[in-house]
Amino acid sequence: MMLLARLTPAGAGAAAVIALLSATAAHAGSLLPHRVGYALALDASRSSQQLESANGRLDYEIKGNACEGYSVNMRQSNVLEPGEGSPVRSDMASATWEDGKGAAYRFKTVNRVGGEVKSDVDGIVNRTATGATVQLTKPKAETVELKGDILMPTEHVEKVIAAAQAGEALYEARVFDGSEDGQRVFSTLAVIGRPAMDAKGLPQAADAALAGITYYPVTISYFDEDSADSTPEYTMTITLYDNGVIGRVSIDYGDFVLRGVMSSFEALPVGAPCAQ
Repeated sequence: MMLLARLTPAGAGAAAVIALLSATAAHAGSLLPHRVGYALALDASRSSQQLESANGRLDYEIKGNACEGYSVNMRQSNVLEPGEGSPVRSDMASATWEDGKGAAYRFKTVNRVGGEVKSDVDGIVNRTATGATVQLTKPKAETVELKGDILMPTEHVEKVIAAAQAGEALYEARVFDGSEDGQRVFSTLAVIGRPAMDAKGLPQAADAALAGITYYPVTISYFDEDSADSTPEYTMTITLYDNGVIGRVSIDYGDFVLRGVMSSFEALPVGAPCAQ
């Protein structure tokens, strides 16, 4: 559970939303391969000194299973309109793959602003006995050693779902998602609400796929490990289903909030079960 992007005008950290979406869809034992689209807009209930309006779209596809791993393709486009000056147009395209056991994670993300490439990150992560090794090919070839207990994106949200199913209200973890320069680890705190069923306002295809499936309101805050500031860099609030689908999403950057509403949904064929 990105997941996760930080949908700033520069498109920084777009892998966060990717991480969250790919992770939630890949919850072990309840994977629902699917395509989904979200319409993005500035949350009018929160005043913003930075933006007059914002709109965009997030399109995402998940395939795979716990045996072969999970592949995700995602594209996000935004138009942010400040109070003064020209609109800022950004576009992010990403492809990721994660081993079904969280032992390896491959990520490639390109961010463009106004047609100009602002970041291009490509790398692979492998778990080690003391943490994880990141082998980057972009923005430059280098190897980075991450120490301590670190979760890959699928692992992270899998554990959030497990915590929700166990009736727990909080879950803390350190998470690597490959965002920004491909070297950062975030401290995260998930606050989990009470379970519910049959949310309203979803597309008809999503209603059919999600009928009778339990979901949880979940708020996940992402903190910079290297900063003394106790304020999260951003916070994501989602409706998270037991089968890994996200119904609604809201991203709070402190200065403004972007809200995503599901606008399209397609369940994809489920692959053969893993061999025992």
